[in-house]
Parts: sequence; structure tokens; C-alpha cells
Amino acid sequence: MPLVCPDGAVVAYAWKRQLAGQAGASAVDRTRLALKALTDQKRRFFPHLDDGLDGQSIESTSKKRCGPQVQMENHQEELSEYKTLSDVLNHLEKEVPNFRVFTYERLDWLKRASSLPSSANVTNMETSNEHNFRSSNKLRLGSLSAVATEKTAVVELLFPSIFKVIVSLHPVGSIDPDSVALFSPDEGGSYIHARGISVCHVFRLIMEHAAMALQYFLGIQAETTLHSLLKWICSYQTLFTRVCSKCGRLLLMDKKSALLLPPVYRPYRQFSSLEISSILPIPSANVGVLILLRLIMLVAF
Repeated sequence: MPLVCPDGAVVAYAWKRQLAGQAGASAVDRTRLALKALTDQKRRFFPHLDDGLDGQSIESTSKKRCGPQVQMENHQEELSEYKTLSDVLNHLEKEVPNFRVFTYERLDWLKRASSLPSSANVTNMETSNEHNFRSSNKLRLGSLSAVATEKTAVVELLFPSIFKVIVSLHPVGSIDPDSVALFSPDEGGSYIHARGISVCHVFRLIMEHAAMALQYFLGIQAETTLHSLLKWICSYQTLFTRVCSKCGRLLLMDKKSALLLPPVYRPYRQFSSLEISSILPIPSANVGVLILLRLIMLVAF
């Protein structure tokens, strides 16, 4: 049974249309025209069957792409070794400097978020974080019991003076994230959760990218989504200290919001552990500049 093209023509006899009006052509001409017609039809409807020069070009294209793909596959295989929440957080702590991680049950996090003041001073905030950090350290060191680990539903990453990240896990105790949100470190209130929205425009933009990154990592390999997502988010540690790779500026006026914003986009496709090495501790000389930039971001709100 001959295949039918989308335009209604029959593939096996499509060459007849090109022979119309050429009855006087020789057998060689008819054969050449028929072969050309069939080849064109094959390229149009069956491009994966192309051979010859096109096959060579496809092969060369695949060779060009094999480098990043192989690197990404190796990266995913490396991350697949960390199968528990404790393993993921312990490995992340070794690779990324200057951050703190806290774990909560869902109800405990809702209580904590509601108790946080909307504008807390740094001293009080650091004191409360130290208290919670001691309990979370047990999980990172692997000394927490399996029962307590299975109750972990919310993971909080705090980058002092930069931002904090809330990641929701579903099911509880797994390494499967279902939502993520970013906030300013001094934000507080009942809206601080994995599906909440920050009052700061810059973190709202980053959260949009984070949602797309989450779906991308889920599509690549669901087992390593949490690890990949957290490592990608850690690249925002230089949010207020690294200039844009395109324009070379630290702040630029956003036309839509009419606000000065730092570069908020970090590529997540083919993101690997090699890119984590570019995250360096913030020099003490830049702390004042960082705080000033954060104040500029918050004054508008």
C-alpha cells in the first residue's frame, strides 16, 4: 500500500506529476526525473532516512553536539550516586561556600514563616538562624534518624545578605522537589513558602527562571532534579557581585519595571558541576557594596 503525503499525493507515484508534458523525453530523462522526484519526496517526508552528503553533515553535527551531551550525561551519572536527602545536602556543602541549609516538616515551616517579622534586623535574624541551624546540622552530618529524615518536607537555603530559597519536597522525605521560590533574607510572613511570591521584583524574576529550570531538570533525569536544582540556584550567590556577561554592567535599568536590576538570568541547560567552581567566597571588601545594592533593590518596594 503506497504511503499518502499530507498534501494528498502518493509518495510512490509522485514522480508522475513531474513527467506531465514530457512524453517526448527519453527513457534516461524520465528515469532521472523520477529519481529526483522520489529523492525530493524522501527528503521532505523522511529526513531521517537521508544519506550521502546529508548523512555526513548530520554526522558532523552530532559530533559537535556530542561533547556537551556526554558532559551532561556524565554529570547526571555523578549526581545519581546521591540517593538520599542527607547525601545531597552533604555533597552540596562540600562544593558550595557561604551558605546554610535548614530542613523542616511542613507544619513547622508554616509556623516559622508566620512568626518571622516582615523586616527583621540582621542581628536578630542571625541569632534565630543559628538556633535552627544547629538542628539542621544533624541532617547534613547524617546523624539524624531515618524517621526524622522521612518527615522532611521543606528545605531552606540561606545565603546571608543575598537571598534565601525555599524548596518543597513531595512526597515528604524524598529528593523530589515540586516547587521552589526565592526571597530576600529579611522577608517574613505567611507568604514565605515554596509557592509564594517575593515582594522584591528581582527575586520574582529569578523565581520564574527557577520554575523553568525545575521543569527542565525533571525532564532530564528526575532522580537528580533536587541536586541539579540546588547547585544551579547556588550560582546566584554572585547576584550582586558579578557583572553581566553580555553588557559588562552590574546594574541596568529594566524597561518594563523601570527599576535598576542586576543580571538575573543564569543558564540551566547543560549545567554541570564544573560551573560551581566559578562560585567564589565574597571578598570582605565587597560586603559593603553588596549591602548597598540590596538596599537599592528593597527601597523601591
